[in-house]
Amino acid sequence: MYKTDSVDEKGQKMWVLSVQTDWTQQNLKLINNVLKSGMWYMELNAKDEIVSAFFSHEFRKMLGYHDILDFPNRYEMLVETIHPDDRDRVVSLLNKVIRDEKETLKFNSDCRMRMSDKTYQWFRFNAEIIRRRDGSPLRMVGTFINIEEQRANELFIKKSDAFHRAYTESNICEYYVDLRENTFDSLKVDESMLGLFEKSSTWDEMIHEYIDKFVCEEDKSAVELIYNRAYMREKFKEGNHEISIECNIIIDGKKRLVRNVVIPGEDTSFSHYAMIFVRDITEARKQADEICEITRKNTVMNQLLDGTIRLVDCFSMCDIKKNTYKVYGMLPSDSEYTPVGEYDEFIEKITGIFKPISEEKTLKEILSRDSIRKIFYGSDDIYKFEYSTNDETVFKNMAVIPLSHDKNDNIEKVMFIVQDITNEKKLEIASRKVLRETCEAANRANNLKTEFLSNMSHDIRTPMNAIVGMTAIAGANIDNQDRVLDCLGKITKSSRHLLGLINEVLDMSRIESGKMTLSEEEFNLAEMVDNLIVMTKNDIETHHHEFEVRIGKIDHENVIGDSMRVQQVITNVLSNAIKYTPDGGKIIFSIDEKDDRSKNVGCYEFTIEDNGIGMTKEFQKILFEPFTRADDKRTTKVQGTGLGMTIVRNTVNMMNGSIKVDSEPGKGSRFKITIFLKLQEKENDRVEELIDLPVLVVDDDRICGENAINILNDIGINGKYASSGDEAVRLTRKKHETGEDYFSVIVDWKMPGMDGIETTRQIRKIVGRDVTIIVLTAYDYSEIEEEARMAGVDEFITKPLFRSRIQDLFINILEGKPNDSAKNYLSDIMKLNYKDKKILVAEDNDLNREIAKEIIEMAGVKVDTACNGKEAVEMLKNSDAGTYDIIFMDIQMPLMNGYEAAAAIRNLDDNVKAATPIIAMTANAFAEDVILAKNAGMNEHMAKPIDINKLNDILKKWL
Repeated sequence: MYKTDSVDEKGQKMWVLSVQTDWTQQNLKLINNVLKSGMWYMELNAKDEIVSAFFSHEFRKMLGYHDILDFPNRYEMLVETIHPDDRDRVVSLLNKVIRDEKETLKFNSDCRMRMSDKTYQWFRFNAEIIRRRDGSPLRMVGTFINIEEQRANELFIKKSDAFHRAYTESNICEYYVDLRENTFDSLKVDESMLGLFEKSSTWDEMIHEYIDKFVCEEDKSAVELIYNRAYMREKFKEGNHEISIECNIIIDGKKRLVRNVVIPGEDTSFSHYAMIFVRDITEARKQADEICEITRKNTVMNQLLDGTIRLVDCFSMCDIKKNTYKVYGMLPSDSEYTPVGEYDEFIEKITGIFKPISEEKTLKEILSRDSIRKIFYGSDDIYKFEYSTNDETVFKNMAVIPLSHDKNDNIEKVMFIVQDITNEKKLEIASRKVLRETCEAANRANNLKTEFLSNMSHDIRTPMNAIVGMTAIAGANIDNQDRVLDCLGKITKSSRHLLGLINEVLDMSRIESGKMTLSEEEFNLAEMVDNLIVMTKNDIETHHHEFEVRIGKIDHENVIGDSMRVQQVITNVLSNAIKYTPDGGKIIFSIDEKDDRSKNVGCYEFTIEDNGIGMTKEFQKILFEPFTRADDKRTTKVQGTGLGMTIVRNTVNMMNGSIKVDSEPGKGSRFKITIFLKLQEKENDRVEELIDLPVLVVDDDRICGENAINILNDIGINGKYASSGDEAVRLTRKKHETGEDYFSVIVDWKMPGMDGIETTRQIRKIVGRDVTIIVLTAYDYSEIEEEARMAGVDEFITKPLFRSRIQDLFINILEGKPNDSAKNYLSDIMKLNYKDKKILVAEDNDLNREIAKEIIEMAGVKVDTACNGKEAVEMLKNSDAGTYDIIFMDIQMPLMNGYEAAAAIRNLDDNVKAATPIIAMTANAFAEDVILAKNAGMNEHMAKPIDINKLNDILKKWL
């Protein structure tokens, strides 16, 4: 109501009374009624002091007060009403917001307020500040919302969910029905329905009673259909895994809502059995309807809360002194931390999830209570930093705001405000990461290239220098045959080392380009191990190493795979053991076949162990990287590219295998290589004649002796072990006195005390010539063969022992045949005579052609040569049939290459000429080259430089 001075028509003074309606206030009052909120505001002076406060009628009403007398418009009244546990937090935030001239903070806070009846309820404060031009606060205006009902509703919803689950999981009835036989088994029945079974012997009868007495009239037809046996079988046949229908039934005079559920009783596409469940969902449905209604009524409130929360991602109030925290914001369901708890535990958990982006410290080091105390000692500055999840998929910005200090300026409370900056940072981080990785890759590539070229320059020049130098020395001493032979030997050794370097570089190049493939061929593990021993024997003897081969339980010796690559893997590791073990060391090579459930694939474990210089843990981490070599003064004289172990790992990976290393400096290394090889169809069948034959094994090495006994027992032979010659003599005498001698005695050559030859002499004195004595040796026995046979040795067998080798030996002994393993391979080759044979060599390089011709002619063969594939084809066409017994064909030649020449020969009209054996003789030495040669019609493949043993094998096979 307003009073104004005025005059009437006659000019006399008068008062005018009027009433003015403030529609803005009326509208605000209506909005507050809708949102169930109250309004409040406070006036402030330029010194940030609250000078007055106003609380609306709705504000007082929500607290249970009626007018200004009950709840005066005083700021102190508001503070006194706040719960003591919440008071400091709310007041501190209020003061902070008032002083925040940049308006980075908002006054949004939940707290408990004392009602007029002295109880406490939860309320939410939200406020904005109106400031003067100089930034000082003028007025703070806010809303006041009672959230007690919301909290109660949330709790009620949780209880309703639990109630719903409990009732949906409880069944009134459970049956298992045979749909064909029309029978059923009752698993669970409500007491009120037990009468059904007294009158029902079949499923159809029971369902008829159930529908007639319990199901309400409006649902009977639907229930009758779902429980029809033909209908259930048809639905199962269509692939339905569940049929269900809801209906009303009457139990004990009360109407109940139930769900009838039918599922197949068998896990097949067409089940003849069904499982039936009748579930009471009456209360669950009621609770679900109530929850939906509550949710609908709270939609406006939820939208209001969501809008408030989205102002920031979340914020946390932290009491550094009391070691507590409280998070405000919607936490994800899988959050690692709870909304409230101990501060130290809170920091520990977020440290495991997040990491700072640019700082070197961890979140724990930044946000620990000690660190917070140091940062905010006597300071009110805001501390900001950026951080992300460990996988760098989410990025956030945190502002740590000091809220209160004690009288000594030590921080007591802080607030964390978190904002999501993922979209802004992802582009920045991704761009920076790409630039950094590109730069690092370029630097790494340049460094590796420089290091590799340096290594290769040194390692290639070393053997090249030996070849050039020894060639010059041989030329200067052409009349001194011994000196020339010495030089030639050193040239051969250096050239083979140079070839090894080149092969490693080429292998690595093909691996990285993805062009390396594995061949599949049949081979025997025993023969492969023999080859390994032959290849490494000279190096082992040069370094005076003790070399021991241990064969475990090998059930399948005949396998299918890339024998060359398997041999290369083991040779590379074994060569390193030889090179990096000081002279006089010990190297153990072990083979085991591990149990594998597959019938067609075998799992083989190759172990190389030495007592050499070993490796540090740091070097083991980069052992398989290209061009890496240990920085050790003891290895400076060891040549290599640093590619060998990289090739080993990549080759093993191609075989779906694994390689593990265990090493310690000064103690040696242990490599364990596991690969999988296909098994040949050959079976290790026992030979009936060998079963239960008594055999004595004599070896001072207990492991080798016991391995031999295991192999004998696996064959079916009755093996006995003796650890010395004296024990062997004693056991032989004891056995002889019983009238049953050993069938055979296998005795190791080199043993302490009484060696194998002397043991043989003593055994012969006891048993005469009736017992077969076999000498077992890991060495070349040619130097002792004559003495051994004079002492009474019948056969020789070399380590390592494989089942096939031992079995073949004893079969030969039983059949009176000599042991193949005791033959001198070189003497057999020397006896071969090819003087009536003729070979054609196609090679475009003059020097290579001359070398091939000279080497092949050493075998007494007549050799013709051709300069290219076309000339070779013409020479064969123009010759008589059968003139040439073998054609050695280079691949890369002008006019017509080796593949084309082989194809042309195979297409000749003369069948005899077309069938001439063709051997690829080429520097194309990879597995895929072997496959290409055979696909072109060639019979075999021999890589350059010519391997004499390989050449002898080919000549023996085809001539």
